[in-house]
Amino acid sequence: MDGVFFAVLLFLVHPAAAVSTNEPRNGACRDNREEFGFALIGHDYKSFHADNFGRCFFKCSIDEICQSATFLWNSKECKMKNETKRSRPADFVENPAATYMENSFRAKKGSKALVPGTSCKDILESGDAQGDGEYWIDPTASGDPFRVYCDMVTDGGGWLLITQYIEGNPSVLVQLNSYREILPKYSINEHYLLRSGFNQLKQDMGFSQIRFYCFKKTSGRVVHIMTSNDSMGNDVVKFFTTSNNLPQACGSFWRLPDDNSSLAVNCHQWGSPKKNKWGHKTQGLTSDRLYRKPMVWSNTRFFRFTLGNGLCCDDNGLSENVGSHGDKWQIFVR
Repeated sequence: MDGVFFAVLLFLVHPAAAVSTNEPRNGACRDNREEFGFALIGHDYKSFHADNFGRCFFKCSIDEICQSATFLWNSKECKMKNETKRSRPADFVENPAATYMENSFRAKKGSKALVPGTSCKDILESGDAQGDGEYWIDPTASGDPFRVYCDMVTDGGGWLLITQYIEGNPSVLVQLNSYREILPKYSINEHYLLRSGFNQLKQDMGFSQIRFYCFKKTSGRVVHIMTSNDSMGNDVVKFFTTSNNLPQACGSFWRLPDDNSSLAVNCHQWGSPKKNKWGHKTQGLTSDRLYRKPMVWSNTRFFRFTLGNGLCCDDNGLSENVGSHGDKWQIFVR
């Protein structure tokens, strides 16, 4: 707060004091604060006439929504932005008649409902991630943001938690196609986002990978895989959103370091009736296929966490279907 007060006082006394000059410099150059000769194109949420860059940035610095400002010298126009050059690098361009500056007093993207990200990955790439935890997102910029859980560490981070089941957490069975209703309730077991809603999330947010995780204490088993970011992985994403074609298993995913499952090393056994396939042709083409039987090694190993059908983590759901407090199943997208 002291820094903000000092900046405000400085501008009130002499608005131009916060900049090196009241005129644009020749050529494009950069320093740690102002960036003369550069502009961020688009992402305006407010613009107004300003006599100088100091007045422009003063207005931005006292508005926590303002992530950065671009001042156009010829028109004396101040453009306040809800993005930065880091979050939208493709839109950061040279402009000899402009000055760009980020607001060091801004609210970090995702930290408040006022400044939501479009996804966990968007928040991460903006440089505003503060580790794993809750963040605000609004995939369609609807003005109605909501809180979600983001994993900002695993494989570089940027993962949005779709649903989870943790032994010992409260359980209330809810199956919906509204991701806005399901995602904020991630801490409650048996809240399932169904296939149409999962597809809508993909359209609105544009994820390209799915990550599956489970852990059972009694067996010490960990399933932890993520679909590959290529055409084979894309076929898996399609299966869980729009297609009923069972995609090839082997070659379509990567194992994470803590995976010790038999499932992951026996992908050629997945599928029914055909092998080396995700899903189950006769029992797995359901609206809850993401949770019911995404990985099936018939009569041997499963990944499943629909309570009525058994909680399976690299086991058969029968003799090994014994749960312990803290056993966990999770699905993420990025």
